[in-house]
Amino acid sequence: MTIKPSDIESATTRVGVYGEYGILREVVVGHFHDFSYAEWSSSVRYVHPELRNLLEVQDGKTLNVKEVLPQRYEQTVHQLEALVAAYEKHGVRVHRARRFTEDEKHYLDHLQGGHALIYPADPVFVLGSHFMELCIRRPYRRKEVFPLRDLIYPMIADDSKAHHVAMPQSAPRYEFGEGPGPFLEGGDIIVQGRDVIVGQGEVCSNQAGANWLGRYLAPYGYRVHPMVIDGLWLHALGVMCLLREGLLMAYLPALAQGLPAPLRDWEVIEITEQECLTLATVGISLDPQRYMINHRHNRIMEELDKRGIEPIPLETEHISFWGGDIRCSTLPIVRDPPG
Repeated sequence: MTIKPSDIESATTRVGVYGEYGILREVVVGHFHDFSYAEWSSSVRYVHPELRNLLEVQDGKTLNVKEVLPQRYEQTVHQLEALVAAYEKHGVRVHRARRFTEDEKHYLDHLQGGHALIYPADPVFVLGSHFMELCIRRPYRRKEVFPLRDLIYPMIADDSKAHHVAMPQSAPRYEFGEGPGPFLEGGDIIVQGRDVIVGQGEVCSNQAGANWLGRYLAPYGYRVHPMVIDGLWLHALGVMCLLREGLLMAYLPALAQGLPAPLRDWEVIEITEQECLTLATVGISLDPQRYMINHRHNRIMEELDKRGIEPIPLETEHISFWGGDIRCSTLPIVRDPPG
């Protein structure tokens, strides 16, 4: 089912995203300035084994990436800038958030130190003309809202049809640094028309977050469908993505209850556990005919090509080392409705 902006809210809003594969017009791409990874704890137990080893020897301190891994730091910066160039080459306008202030860098340090803005798709989300500030499970990432708010709010400030909402923040739980929630992360939100899929798992969003989103969106005609993720997979987008109407890609063993009801009759490009571990579903559609993907996924690119989707390969192994990939580093803020 396709959806038009006029079905729900005005089409005159500057900021508006109406699905996963309509024509992508404007995005925010993350940056790597002053990146300091949180100290090792159970809240980051999903990370790459090499990164886990680095965190574990920090003796409870955050990892200053530029000092400890200068070559990896420069390679990550290079790949982020290459991602920006790829968007611009394909006609997508790119925005960048400002750097953290010194005060922001230390926000919630008593719960979990560190700061990063490489993955702007998680702390906020644009759905229709709703700009939503979310609550990430890991406290060190909650400060990312501030630069993104300063970037996006001026785009909607004079638009009477735009909505700006901040969800409740979790109370602290000191032994884990996470709290009870509600947790809702942008990487767990997948939009198909009026249906919104929300992933729930051990290290990402939870039922309380899905409940909040459902209550908020119901008056605007949306329906929220929980999708339970089995195992330490980070985010719904880490195990599934929508490519065009009727076609998706997924690692089915991670879906504890199978595909959500609105997607059960879709064709599925099934991926392997290894392809899921290397974030095959964390590319991004430029439109229904083009999909940006990590260049290592040759088999999947062949499957896309068979179905009339042009794969656009990018080198992103350094971006993905930190726990995300193209889609995590990209916050869509203007995307046309599909179809």
